[in-house]
Amino acid sequence: MKPRNIVAKIVTVVLFSLLILSFAVWGIGDIFRSTGQMQSVAEIGDTTIDQAAFARELSVEMNTMSRRLGVQLTMDQARAFGIPQQVLERMITRALLDELSSRMGLLVTEEQMRKQILENPAFQGANGRFDVNRFNMVLQNARMSEPTFLAQLGDDIKRQQLVDAVTGAAAAPESLAQRLFTYREERRVADYVTVANNSFTDLGEPDEAALQATYDDAGSALMTPAFKQITLVVLSVAEAAQNIAISDERIAEAFENRKAALSRPERRHVVQAVLPDEAATRALVEKITAPGDFAAAVEEATGRPPVDLGTVTQDDLPEELGAAIFALDEGTPSAPIQTSFGWHVALVRAIEPGSEATLEGSREQLRQQLAQSAAVDIVIDLANQFDEMLAGGASIEEAAQRLNQDAREIPAIDNRARGPGGDVIEGLPSLNGFLPVLNRTAVGETSTLTETLDGDYFILRVDGETPAEKKPLAEVRDQVVEMWRAGEQSRLAAEKAEALAERLRGGADLAEVAAAEGLNVAETAPVTRFENDPQRTPSPQLSQQLFEIAEGEVTTVATGNGQIVARLKQVMEPASENREARLASLQDELTASLQNDVFEQFLNALQSEFAVTINQRLVNETLTSF
Repeated sequence: MKPRNIVAKIVTVVLFSLLILSFAVWGIGDIFRSTGQMQSVAEIGDTTIDQAAFARELSVEMNTMSRRLGVQLTMDQARAFGIPQQVLERMITRALLDELSSRMGLLVTEEQMRKQILENPAFQGANGRFDVNRFNMVLQNARMSEPTFLAQLGDDIKRQQLVDAVTGAAAAPESLAQRLFTYREERRVADYVTVANNSFTDLGEPDEAALQATYDDAGSALMTPAFKQITLVVLSVAEAAQNIAISDERIAEAFENRKAALSRPERRHVVQAVLPDEAATRALVEKITAPGDFAAAVEEATGRPPVDLGTVTQDDLPEELGAAIFALDEGTPSAPIQTSFGWHVALVRAIEPGSEATLEGSREQLRQQLAQSAAVDIVIDLANQFDEMLAGGASIEEAAQRLNQDAREIPAIDNRARGPGGDVIEGLPSLNGFLPVLNRTAVGETSTLTETLDGDYFILRVDGETPAEKKPLAEVRDQVVEMWRAGEQSRLAAEKAEALAERLRGGADLAEVAAAEGLNVAETAPVTRFENDPQRTPSPQLSQQLFEIAEGEVTTVATGNGQIVARLKQVMEPASENREARLASLQDELTASLQNDVFEQFLNALQSEFAVTINQRLVNETLTSF
């Protein structure tokens, strides 16, 4: 049983506004700025997810992941992590909950709103209580008005009510947790010897009958793959973009519209402390005689570490604070800074210089972006025309010729998109979308026109197939000899291991048997049935097998390099240290898994109730704009 993390599906869904505010405390205010004309990337019932909102939330997620990894993620890397898909799914989940909330007429009381605000750590001061100045500062950094925040908070609370109603009663029984706890954490210790395959060297040479038997038993190891012969048409956004001329006037116009986004403002990694009055602030400044003293001095004065604002631009900060911080030298603590939020002492840990974009420096980037955007529309139009021609009875070659596209013949391609030489064939669409279509299309069939995640379209016809076949024995003779030798070594090791095991089962002492055979006795660490650390067990299979026998019994286990003969020495209860805490954690894990399953079923029902449509073209456009 492998419980899934309900936090990813529920908590981030229903408390996302509060998380945004927490991010704002650390200086990620710029993600709330508009990214352009609003268009819907998804529709859920009467709710729409506009392109700008998707871009903002994706930016938040990428910034957060970048901070965790310590590097700035590119969009290609974000796609590899599945971040865009996760963000869109999360937004769709919230929209589904909003649709149901609206239908049910759920309401939020002032007391519920007040409780959420008072208990939010982002709004608490040094004493752990709600601080109105901190509340105002967080909203200001987030570029969010109080009415906007309260509206988002109200939506979050209604979502939480729905989630609680659906999942609140789901709880794992204590008896189940107890049994699973014992199953997971019982430990066992064994003494063992290893019989290595390569200890058998005097094998002689195989006769023809043995070679033929090894060859016959080799199965797919000596097979050539099946190859399909296909005709393929790809409507490529990248190729279409190469043929689009973008005038200097359009590039200049785009540069003026996007100059601010293309420029990179100076960014600074800032930590700060906020104190209640000027006297306390000056006393703190006097204690800081070197940059290394900052954290210790702040903790002594305030009772907690400095607040890390992260890497911020000047516009991310309140005006007075930003002006003072961006006048500091790196590593130099500031003088007391007064703002409407209190008295600040700040330290700049690192400076990333800014740069102002120039038309010449941005020309090629803008040309590619404009061409890419135009190419998407061209390819969609080509795909529509192609579909119409196919519906009218044209072959894929005829349709391609009318649209001035290539119908490419690929004489041999296997199920991994490799040719006879073993290399992946070049010029194919994204393999994530292409391979499933290739492998499910039978000889003589033509696939449907399929869109990839990159915005390309492709269609293929399977014209023939060369079935998989076994290579002749004469061609692979040396390989078969090596297979025979490996098989003989494995067989002899298994026979010897079983003979040793029988002697032990008959009452022989393991140490004496090992000494007579020139083998070394070793002892496993106390292992659970899931142990795979090579420092604790010679084989994960041995760890599992030890839980199939009783204390004192003997077992043998095959490994890649030999055979293990082991005697179970001791059965141990789960470790007593922090036992109750570990048991409680497991019960929470089981409950979370159960709740997540219930919530998944609930979402599936909502998706059936409220139609969900996704505009993949606009999703792709959003991703290419990063």
